[in-house]
Amino acid sequence: MKTYVVGLGLLLSCALFAQTAQTAPAGASSSSSVPTQPDKDHAAKRAEIRQLIELTGAANVSADALRQIIAPLRSGFPQVPDEFWDTFIKEVRSEELIDLVIPIYDKYYTRAEIHDLTTFYQSPVGQKTIKVLPKLSAEAIDAGQEWGRMVADRAMRKLHDKGYDKSSSMPSSDSPAGQ
Repeated sequence: MKTYVVGLGLLLSCALFAQTAQTAPAGASSSSSVPTQPDKDHAAKRAEIRQLIELTGAANVSADALRQIIAPLRSGFPQVPDEFWDTFIKEVRSEELIDLVIPIYDKYYTRAEIHDLTTFYQSPVGQKTIKVLPKLSAEAIDAGQEWGRMVADRAMRKLHDKGYDKSSSMPSSDSPAGQ
């Protein structure tokens, strides 16, 4: 069961990326019933962030990725009842992810930058980017994995040339490094 919990924790952290807990808007005060201008501006900025996230479909892509990760986890944890996985999938709500991600966008982008991003994603090249990015990212990940294998092969060849074998971290006794 402990392995299951660790696996589920890993699933959530990978699929939902670096999420942070949603906090109250900066400057918000529970004692004031009339929002000040900065509070209105901040609320408007967060609404624009929500529009940007919905426009790009980022939350839906993340939710879809989470659902796809479930299949290997389900087979990797056969002791977990199917009912749990079915319920888990039904509980995936993109809106919750959007609520968690808004403070992150708010932290790194100004309102003007959010506006510029929205304008870009509404343009023809922005719309193409939205459509192409998932495939581009998947292919880039594949390319990165291939590159990692190439780098590892080169490193292994260099170590082999120095007399290290694959089963030991020590040079073999007949190699120049081991003598």
